[in-house]
Amino acid sequence: MRVFAKLILTFMKNYHYLSRQERIDQVLAHRKEDLVLVLEDLSEEHNISAILRTAEGFGISKVFIIHSLEKKPKLSSNVSSGASKWLKIEYSTSAVKCLENLRNEGFSIYGTYVNPSAQSLWETKFEGKVALVMGNEAHGISDNVIKLSDHIVYLPMQGLTESFNVSVASALFIYEIVRQKYTQEND
Repeated sequence: MRVFAKLILTFMKNYHYLSRQERIDQVLAHRKEDLVLVLEDLSEEHNISAILRTAEGFGISKVFIIHSLEKKPKLSSNVSSGASKWLKIEYSTSAVKCLENLRNEGFSIYGTYVNPSAQSLWETKFEGKVALVMGNEAHGISDNVIKLSDHIVYLPMQGLTESFNVSVASALFIYEIVRQKYTQEND
């Protein structure tokens, strides 16, 4: 964690003198094109917006929003702090089609699901192109996503609460993936 924090501080210190446009160009040049986020049937629009804010903040450039159960969600610019303006957001009504397309582009599918056969986030190595799938607040990822996932990963909890809010869980997963990938690039 110290290495990651040090790299972020170095980035901020090294680019404080740049103009707004130059900072934007620097940020866009460091986007994680090998990490995408897939949100499957989230029912709370404020959760989607909070996740978009986190994704953009960690340098993800593309998010897929699957909305097969409900109408296309409205995004809140207040919650996302305008992050949706900086992300490529693609909507789909089919998780299967979305994940098959990502697999064809060389992405490994990491479904998030609490299951005895799942691997702990802390033990999982995120290498290559990663598509992280976060599921519905009440039901998690669908059976189709479970079947299509190359890896099933869960977030270990040590308290008595059964789960985190999906936006918090997304932040924790994204942080760990970016930490691994970013420190690997700079080792």
